[in-house]
Amino acid sequence: MSATNPTPGESAPLHIEAICDGVPTQLDAEEIRVTLPNGIVFNLSRGLDPSGSIVANIPSDGPDADEFSVFVLRPGAANLLHINAERHPRSTVEECT
Repeated sequence: MSATNPTPGESAPLHIEAICDGVPTQLDAEEIRVTLPNGIVFNLSRGLDPSGSIVANIPSDGPDADEFSVFVLRPGAANLLHINAERHPRSTVEECT
């Protein structure tokens, strides 16, 4: 992992450790793309909060897309959060009336 500390105003990369077959690989990243088993991709990036937050984002196909994705977050314990995502069909104004 990077041992350098960013100067004030400089963005620190996300420090990650990917583990495959018990072997860790450490690296720094500006963005992490996660593909869930259902095929939905979401991105993790640094938040603007100086306390060290991250932002999770599901890329959108635009406002005219036939469907949209939403996060499904379920608490598991004080230090555990289950993250999933679902696709939903976009309804039209005619369908809502």
